[in-house]
Amino acid sequence: MNKIAAEEVANTLNSWYRAIRRNDAEQSIRLFEQVKPMLAEMEEDQEVLIYYSLLELRHKIMLYDTRGKKIEQQEELTNGGSAASDMTSYYYYLFSGAYEVYKKNYEQAVSFYKIAEKKLANVHDEIEAAQFHDKVGKLYYYLGQNLVSLNHTRQAMEIFKSYAEHNINLVSTYITMAGNYTEIGKYKEAEEYLTQAIGTARDAGDHFKEMQLLHNFGLLYSAMDKPEESICFLETVLADQAYAASDYYFNAVFLMIKELFKIGEHDRAAALYKEGKERSKGMENDIFEAKINILYATYEEGGEKAFSDCKDNLEILFKTKQYDSVRELSLLTANVYRGKSLYKEAAYFFLEAIKAEEKMKKVEGMS
Repeated sequence: MNKIAAEEVANTLNSWYRAIRRNDAEQSIRLFEQVKPMLAEMEEDQEVLIYYSLLELRHKIMLYDTRGKKIEQQEELTNGGSAASDMTSYYYYLFSGAYEVYKKNYEQAVSFYKIAEKKLANVHDEIEAAQFHDKVGKLYYYLGQNLVSLNHTRQAMEIFKSYAEHNINLVSTYITMAGNYTEIGKYKEAEEYLTQAIGTARDAGDHFKEMQLLHNFGLLYSAMDKPEESICFLETVLADQAYAASDYYFNAVFLMIKELFKIGEHDRAAALYKEGKERSKGMENDIFEAKINILYATYEEGGEKAFSDCKDNLEILFKTKQYDSVRELSLLTANVYRGKSLYKEAAYFFLEAIKAEEKMKKVEGMS
């Protein structure tokens, strides 16, 4: 039986990666299914096999980004050593960094992206540069370094604007721009970017992305202290079958619980808390559980148990380096205690928020 030429497989892999770069989930899935049997019949070529393994990871990350599909345990990648091409080596560090961001290992992600940035100098492709800046912009957003994030994201945005086939990538940059402007209190600018993004997603016929954007509107109105408006968006999102079945469900439920507690709808919040706990069983979702446990303890429990439960769950978030969540939930808890004139407890959580802020600032940057 004749072997398939490695060049033929490489061509299919290139087509697959172009679909991945465009965030074209359906086309990417189709090409993934097409290329898998080709590998078994391919003539021996280590570079092509490495390229495939890298693209498989990037494919999984894309499906999480665009469809909320959870990434199962990933085997360790190889970068091919000194024999790897500039492009393969660049992909290894870029995709590995993106995977660490998915796992919320931000310090490790920075390390990978630093090396990817050096490799990028040998990769003369404008879209690759845009992809790099988009990913780094998101990382800095998660680290709370908003001005640095805006700088990288704006570079990616300006490139994607010139390529009509990359409209969903453009939406991705709009989301990061909006997130940064939300954090620095420029709500009008954030709303403008989200409005542009949802229009682009609708024009592209991407319903799931539209739901993601409604979720982002929920985040924006939460930050603006407009819980009723936030809840309206989240109700739409959680009523959507595809979105509610995805891994993004947990982010939406956390925010919904928080906003319901804010307006005193404790019964609805407690029911969603129980639903979220049930859904996360057996999923090793310790971060989500710690976050909703803090909300429940803060608003629903009382006395020493509530204080102790908040402390214990914040410690879980500290250990997993979820400093942004520690900061957010410590401030929320502190303000609830302050509202009850429990100033000693409030002071404790305000100090925890300061500790988290300091930890975030200590994550070494790219420069």
